Amino acid sequence: RFARLIEDGADPEHVTLVVGSRRARDASRIAVLGRLKRSLPGVRVTTMQGLAHQLVSRHADLLGYAKPPRILDATDQFGLVQDLLHAERATEWPAYGDMLSLKGFADEVRKFVLRAQEALLDPDRILQDAGEAGLPGWRDLAGFYRRYLDVLDAQGAVDFAGVVVQAAVAAATADRPFDHVLVDDFQDTTVAAERLLGRLSPLSLVVAGDPEAHVFSFQGMTDAPIGRFVERFGGGLVRLPNRHRGAPSIDAWRLPHTSEEHAAVARELRRIHVSEGIPWNELAVIVRRNGPHVGGLVRALDDAGIPRSQVGAGLSASAAPATFPYILALRWVVADAGRRDDMVESVLTSELGGISPAAARSLLRLARAGGHPPAHALEIDEGLTDPERSAMAELRGTLRQASERRRSVLDAFGVLWRGLSYSRRLVAAAETSTQARVDLAAVLAFSRLVAEVGTSSSPSIEEFLELAEVSEGAPAGAEGDRARDE
Repeated sequence: RFARLIEDGADPEHVTLVVGSRRARDASRIAVLGRLKRSLPGVRVTTMQGLAHQLVSRHADLLGYAKPPRILDATDQFGLVQDLLHAERATEWPAYGDMLSLKGFADEVRKFVLRAQEALLDPDRILQDAGEAGLPGWRDLAGFYRRYLDVLDAQGAVDFAGVVVQAAVAAATADRPFDHVLVDDFQDTTVAAERLLGRLSPLSLVVAGDPEAHVFSFQGMTDAPIGRFVERFGGGLVRLPNRHRGAPSIDAWRLPHTSEEHAAVARELRRIHVSEGIPWNELAVIVRRNGPHVGGLVRALDDAGIPRSQVGAGLSASAAPATFPYILALRWVVADAGRRDDMVESVLTSELGGISPAAARSLLRLARAGGHPPAHALEIDEGLTDPERSAMAELRGTLRQASERRRSVLDAFGVLWRGLSYSRRLVAAAETSTQARVDLAAVLAFSRLVAEVGTSSSPSIEEFLELAEVSEGAPAGAEGDRARDE
């Protein structure tokens, strides 16, 4: 329909297709351009957050902002919630006062304020419902939710859920931004996104979705909008009878713990290979998402002697050259004395230290001459230029601060990002260099992976590095030849 609208003369600038993910956005854009067979640099294929960001940025003045608001990513939002909770007084949280300093609680509250906005629940509504249900803990959360929104407003910022809410306000105030709007995977949307689509008031609105495929309610999505779409927006309903997904699964297991799931997967793979003669390279394990739990699955496969390779690993961004200084710094933070002795030359000559190999070897000789281990070279300034001496002092201070936060990879990475001169150089270079912009994008992707692990139940640097090693390259013998048909 998108292509046909443009082929029939619709203005491409006023037709937009909204899809569920960045991957779907990229694939859809390629498909549309391939169908149209002409250059359309302004073709509008976007995600719901992308559409909302565009509207909020374009109409910031209508929303009362002096300039377009800053959009908080997951890392920034988690940091803000955590800082606000640390500043709260436990006496004002009768139900949860002893949890205010816990990272897991901060993550639950972070998700709460997102889901509340996605469901269009304001603090007053939550406070009222909490009172009627007799839930004092929810009254505490409602109060925090109000203070959180006030802080965002004062900072001129919005989070990922808030930008959709604000976009609906802008759409209702501004002139019609689009003549035709199309939305895919509408079975997984939010109430806030439903309101945004209604406020856009396009000449035509077409959505596609399968209510039976709704699976993301745990992320705040709901199938209610697709169920009431015709009633709310009017128009017709077209049912597509042909199923293009695979045949239904035959077997399913449910086990009480992930370790048992991993062991069951390994046993079933070995059973199929032995009893049915299926080659190893024709067997696959698919997970919903990459995260710390993947390391446990990989260990279960290794323990069962199952050859494997890992495709599309979740931490592939950690293999990008631009992220190496942060990986190296995190490894230094958790390394013991002997391991630091092996690493120190790499730290000195990488983007972290930034000194020449000759200067690094000179520092190593001075450390040995003074009867110190090689890692002590990081503490020596003798023979360095003034800029090198200043950079080394900054590096030492940053690594010490990161070491104090080693229990959380998210906190430690935050210290490294803010403290390392490498971060500032990368940002400055991105203003003029295409390669630097690519490098900065890789670091941004890396930070999202850090945030995923840092807000999980196992947020340590060690857990993150273990997952990074699994993703970058499996242990010797696990990839390549070993994964071939044996």
